[in-house]
Amino acid sequence: MIPKLYTSLFVYTAALNYSFMHNATAAQPVSYYDYIIIGGGTAGCPLAATLSQNASVLLLERGGSPYGNPNITNLGSFGAALSDLSSTSPSQRFISEDGVINSRARVLGGGSCLNAGFYTRAAPYYVRETGWDERLVNESYQWVEKVVAFEPPMRQWQSAVRDGLVEVGVLPYNGFTYDHLYGTKIGGTIFDQNGQRHTAADLLEYANPSGLTLLLHATVHKVLFRIKGKARPQAHGVVFRDATGAKHRAYLKNGPKNEIIVSAGALGSPQLLMLSG
Repeated sequence: MIPKLYTSLFVYTAALNYSFMHNATAAQPVSYYDYIIIGGGTAGCPLAATLSQNASVLLLERGGSPYGNPNITNLGSFGAALSDLSSTSPSQRFISEDGVINSRARVLGGGSCLNAGFYTRAAPYYVRETGWDERLVNESYQWVEKVVAFEPPMRQWQSAVRDGLVEVGVLPYNGFTYDHLYGTKIGGTIFDQNGQRHTAADLLEYANPSGLTLLLHATVHKVLFRIKGKARPQAHGVVFRDATGAKHRAYLKNGPKNEIIVSAGALGSPQLLMLSG
């Protein structure tokens, strides 16, 4: 049996060597795919891994890789990435119009590389009301939990919060569970028992290497739309630049289900659509 420490390190090392991960400077000037996903965060990574099983997928991420950066991967350095104000930082600081300082993720794995990462499942009634397939939803939970969810150690402040909630009547106490339950519970964390952070980027270990192309430092500037002869604009390609400023174009292949998926975050997605007209 392989000890937990070495299991964690094996996954970490494997992720460093994703065969489909390249710098955007290596991209062709023009390329074609079944799916183009803009943004390699908590939505883009699992989507890319799933779609690559049966299609050709291009995943474009404006940031770099989280692997090898101890400010991201180690629990002992939690918060250091958010304090990094350099031009290569995985977090991009901005100030809102009303003066609030905040940060946007700029790294493969998105916000899961920067935030604390409390993990819990959705409530069953929410799944039913949304109309999702409950069996498929439960399988998807397990698919994620095998890679990025762990039972947290109960240290002093976690125990104090738990005991305080129980004492004031937030009951019942449900112990450790991923399920959405009324009362007090201990949910999951994305940090394993060795203090190693596991992010959405780790879900790419499920990807079909022959079906996925992942480009880092690829900043998408525009989604291209067909307008002529269409009842409404139809997205068919993107323009992106690599770290040197060189321009590249990627287009959808001809197919009835081929799509461009914008998963660039709550700020990045609307910004890109506005830039695209």
